[in-house]
Amino acid sequence: MTQPAAPPTLPAPPPQVIPADTVYAALGDPTRRRLLQILAHGQPHTATTLAGNVSKRLDATLKHLVALRGAGLVVTAENPQDGRRLLYRLAPAIPVTKTATGWEMDFGYCLVRC
Repeated sequence: MTQPAAPPTLPAPPPQVIPADTVYAALGDPTRRRLLQILAHGQPHTATTLAGNVSKRLDATLKHLVALRGAGLVVTAENPQDGRRLLYRLAPAIPVTKTATGWEMDFGYCLVRC
């Protein structure tokens, strides 16, 4: 009895590349850089928690989170503990590695250390 042929494998999709102008525009604001640094640790956060960490009002923090989300740098998910709030986390397209000195976000053409 012969073995059936293995199904063909598809190549992995290429990683999503976020345009450089989009990343540089987001990184140009210190509050947005700080938000990305907080989210680089891998833990999701609510906007309220992030606002406290960046010492900004909630509405100002939400403005920055909306800009980061529109740029594709941040993704949201529904909070399972409180369905009225969203959890923010760094987009999976951005590789983050832990180094001896901290964390690094690699955008392909730009490396951000935090």
